[in-house]
Amino acid sequence: MKERFIAFLKSTFSEADGSGSATRVLAGSTVASTLIWISYIVFTQHHLPDLSGPSLFVTAGFSGYAANKITEKREKP
Repeated sequence: MKERFIAFLKSTFSEADGSGSATRVLAGSTVASTLIWISYIVFTQHHLPDLSGPSLFVTAGFSGYAANKITEKREKP
């Protein structure tokens, strides 16, 4: 079970060719830190904050990654 989980994490944070992806690691850490930040606010303030800012923060980084991947696919023959 542990080996399958480690294989899953490696596949999640790597490109299709198996090389590591810094963008995916940074996106994962951004999502994790945003979740921790929102959880802290909920537990200290006892209400759910407006999530439009964090949603844009997380989505903006990934949209740049997606746009880069689209242009790479178009440039390859």
